[in-house]
Amino acid sequence: MDNNLVIFIMGYVDNFLLIVGIYYTLASVETWLDKYFSKSLQTPVVLASISGGLGNTFSDGVGFLVTGQVQWALFVMLGCLAGMLMVIPFMEWLKR
Repeated sequence: MDNNLVIFIMGYVDNFLLIVGIYYTLASVETWLDKYFSKSLQTPVVLASISGGLGNTFSDGVGFLVTGQVQWALFVMLGCLAGMLMVIPFMEWLKR
């Protein structure tokens, strides 16, 4: 498959699923945080950040999987999760 077509397909699937993922994960993330953490953690910015990060992780992974790049999908998803795990606590620490 032509590299330009692979990148186009990955970009299309990535953004399509990103929007769908953010739309559906925001409610799930809010419910989960409400169940397991105190209310103080649930600022709209934190919820949006977690939801966006999870939506992006999912959409990036599926975007690469659709193009047959299984190894790239795995590593980009791990990279996305590592970035999420580090940036949200760091930003919360900066606010204090």
